[in-house]
Formats: sequence, structure tokens, C-alpha cells
Amino acid sequence: MSKADFALNAADDAEAARVLVLTGDWTATGLRDAADRLKKALSRVAEVRVNVDDLGRFDTAGAYALRQTLGERAPADLFDRHDNYRRIYELIDPIAPEVQAQMADSRSRNPLIHFLSVIGQKTLSFLDDSSRFVRFLGETVTFLLLTLLNPTRLRWTPLVAQMQRTGLEALVVVGVANFFVGAVVAFLGILQLQQFGVSVFAVELIGIAVLREFGPVIAAVLMAGRSASSFTAEVGAMKMNQEIDAMRVMGINPFDALVLPRLLAMIITMPLATFFGMMAGLLGGFIVVWTTLGYGPNFFVQRMTDYVPFVNYFVGLIKVPFFAAAIAMIGCRMGMEVREDVISLGKQVTSSVVQAIFAIITIDAIFAIMFNGFDF
Repeated sequence: MSKADFALNAADDAEAARVLVLTGDWTATGLRDAADRLKKALSRVAEVRVNVDDLGRFDTAGAYALRQTLGERAPADLFDRHDNYRRIYELIDPIAPEVQAQMADSRSRNPLIHFLSVIGQKTLSFLDDSSRFVRFLGETVTFLLLTLLNPTRLRWTPLVAQMQRTGLEALVVVGVANFFVGAVVAFLGILQLQQFGVSVFAVELIGIAVLREFGPVIAAVLMAGRSASSFTAEVGAMKMNQEIDAMRVMGINPFDALVLPRLLAMIITMPLATFFGMMAGLLGGFIVVWTTLGYGPNFFVQRMTDYVPFVNYFVGLIKVPFFAAAIAMIGCRMGMEVREDVISLGKQVTSSVVQAIFAIITIDAIFAIMFNGFDF
């Protein structure tokens, strides 16, 4: 291994650019102080031509050092006759000094222009993401209809496995969370209603709040954090390992093998988890009412039956399949968006949870407005 070195020769013509001859190994281990010496030597040189015929080994460390020292003086045809060197040099092109200067210049522009530019970029990114989601939605619906018309396409083994993982194994966490939510609603309701001497109405408050809103929404948010992230991580890991490409080569459609089982499993099992969460929420509220106000089980059940319309249970459950579809589709789509690096996987997992929770809140708001119009 030879140490990186250079020679700065005068050109034949006094007005021509000086010739920089690179020698030795411009690598991480061979650089040493070559970059600092070259930077000092070029400090008073306006234009330079580079000769790399005697260059030994070359890696990205040497390319970066060369790019930093040459700056804008780097000729466009620096490695045109050396393909291997050129490909290595192009790897560090995005962090070239002129690019950094352009970024710094863009930050120093008029703040209003920069603000509008950021809005434009975010808008284009949103439209592009929306376009990809619509395309994914269309493919999912197409394969779902094909499966409904021909049930033999359905893969029962992954479907049952996903039903166990997304539904049955989530019952405990959904039940516990809703139990405490129901208890908190009861505490707050009793605290406020006692001021008016109508604490008995806490039973109706608990029933309507848990059945209509808290039960479905809390279950959906927990499933979003639990299942959407899991779907993205699983599908994304397969994308990173090129397993999805291998499935396509073998004639297996990823939508049939990966997306539909997860989508159907969520739609089938999430109503069960939501019902379990509703019952746990009512139990939590009942315990608080019993211990605080002294109203026993018979009183609680009687007021629930007489004064809490059954339509609230219907309003709560009818939203659940839409929550489930949104969670499954967002989780699988973000997994498909993963590139071949771990950083991309982490970003998509985070994004899938955020998007799923946002979709749940949006769907819940839409149903609230719709049911308000029907006077439910």
C-alpha cells in the first residue's frame, strides 16, 4: 500500500491551467495528510487540470477528500477514461461542496420564498403519496373482489394465523385499556353530575360514551399501534430481503399472499376485540359507580337497559370494519414503500402508526357527523 500523494506541475502554456497529478492510494488508510496538503497547495490556484493515470487504489474516502479540496475547480471529465474511479466518485456527488453551497444559499433566501417553497414541496409529496395510496387501494379492492368471486384463491393458513395474532392476542390489552377508560369516564362524570344532584345519570353517561365512542376508538388506536406497525415491519423486512420480488418471480402475487390475509383478519377479528373492550369499559364504569355511589349491579343493568338505547351499540360497532380496513391497508402499504435500508423501515413503521391513528380519528369524525344528521 502506497501513501496518497500528488504533484502540482506547471502547464506548458503560462496561461493554461496547472496540472494536478495524483499518485498513490487515495483510500481511507492511505490518505493521511494528503487532503490538507492538497488544500494548501490549491489555495492560490484558480484553475487546474487533473491527471489520474498514476492513481492507485481509490475509495469513497479519497473521493470525498478530492471533492472537498477541488471544489468548483473539479473538471466535469475528471474520470471519464476510468469507469471504476468515476462510479466511486459519483457516490459522493450529493454531498459535493457546490450542492452544500446551494443548500446554504437556499436557506439564506427570502424567508417568505423559502416558506412557500417548503409548502410546495410538501404539497407535491402529499399528492404523490395520495396517488400511490389510491393505486394501492385499487389493487387491493380488485384482488378482494376476485377472492370473493373465487374463494379458493384465499390462503386460509396465513388468514387464521393473522386472526390469532391481530385479534385473539390483542384482547387483553384492549380489555385492560378500556376498563381504565371506563373507570376514568365514571369518575369524571360522577364528579361533575354530583354538583347538580343528578349523579344517577352517570350510568347513562358511561353507557353512551363507552358504547358509542371510547370502546371502538380506544380499541382501534391500540390495534393501530400494535398491528399497523407489525404489518409494516413484516412486509418491509420482506421487501428489504427481496422476498417480495422472489414471490413475484415464482408467480405469487404479494396482494394475495400478504395483504388480503391481513386485511380480512383485521376486519373479522376487530369487532370481537371492540366488543370485549366495550364490556371491559362498562365493567370499569360499573365498579366506580358501585364503590362511589353505592348503586349495585341490578340498578346499573336496569338503567343501562332502560335509558341507554341499543342504537349506541350499533353506532359504535358499525365503524369498526372501516377502522380495521384502514389500519390493515395503511400498515401493508407502508411496508411496500420500504426501501432496502433499515432507516427507511423505521421511518415507514413510524409513519404507518401515525397515519393509521389519523385515519381512525378522521373516520370517527365522519361517522359522528353522519349519525348526527340521522339524529342517532
